Amino acid sequence: MLPVAPFAPAAASGSVRRMSGRHLVSRAKFWATRVVGSTAARSARLAARHRHRELEPGRFTVITVNWNTAEFVRDLLRAVELFSPEADVVVVDNASSDDSRAVIRAAGVRALLLPVNLGHGPALDLGASLVRTEYFATLDVDAFPVRRDWLDVLRSELDRGNVVVGGHMHRGFAHPSMLAMRTRDFLDRHHTFVRSHWRSGTFVHGESWDVAERISMRERGRVGLIQPSEVRGPGVIGTVYGGIVYHNWFSAQGPEAQRTEARAAWVEAVARFIDAAEGVSGSEC
Repeated sequence: MLPVAPFAPAAASGSVRRMSGRHLVSRAKFWATRVVGSTAARSARLAARHRHRELEPGRFTVITVNWNTAEFVRDLLRAVELFSPEADVVVVDNASSDDSRAVIRAAGVRALLLPVNLGHGPALDLGASLVRTEYFATLDVDAFPVRRDWLDVLRSELDRGNVVVGGHMHRGFAHPSMLAMRTRDFLDRHHTFVRSHWRSGTFVHGESWDVAERISMRERGRVGLIQPSEVRGPGVIGTVYGGIVYHNWFSAQGPEAQRTEARAAWVEAVARFIDAAEGVSGSEC
């Protein structure tokens, strides 16, 4: 029987210490980012709430948040320009290191280019603070409109007395992958897209609130939910809300197999909804 190396426990202990140190650094970065993001979002909402500027009546601003998903934001911007050229667009970029910023600049839309990744919720709050129109609609970066009347549909749902309208998949809230509000309602009713404060890691049902979920919780009875009209499997990887907006799930996160399926669904959807519509528009010129 071979003797146990005398320094093996020490080596293991050192490895544990290194892992613990990396974990502590990671946690410290997370909390610091949450503090900065929440503070920036709160300040932006406050400033926008008290800004004495008349919002452009009847018009929409489309807001999206991007982080290292250049291919998705490129297609999203193509679709928004194709199906709603009259809308303003605001892209908040969470410190991307890929080609995203070149894509955003080339599109000529308004952009907020953040030096650090503040997270999805705070970035949406910052985007909403820049809105100059009566309405705004949020789209996840892996979502895009598929019909020219999509904003009219969202507006009509708000006109029914709803404060917030959005795509519905689970837990009875308007999902920010497609969500619309009146800008003044968002500001004056003190809403925020920031998810549960000071919670990271695994989602805990009944204790964790996703991005935008608390808006629907606070507006019970005044939430318009637009159900999926079409789903492309496996699961809900490719979903069309009410025939007006396509949304891809698992595009940039989740197991590799799901992300591979999601990319395939995205390519199919872009060809079906955007490329085909651009071809029709080109033939009419």
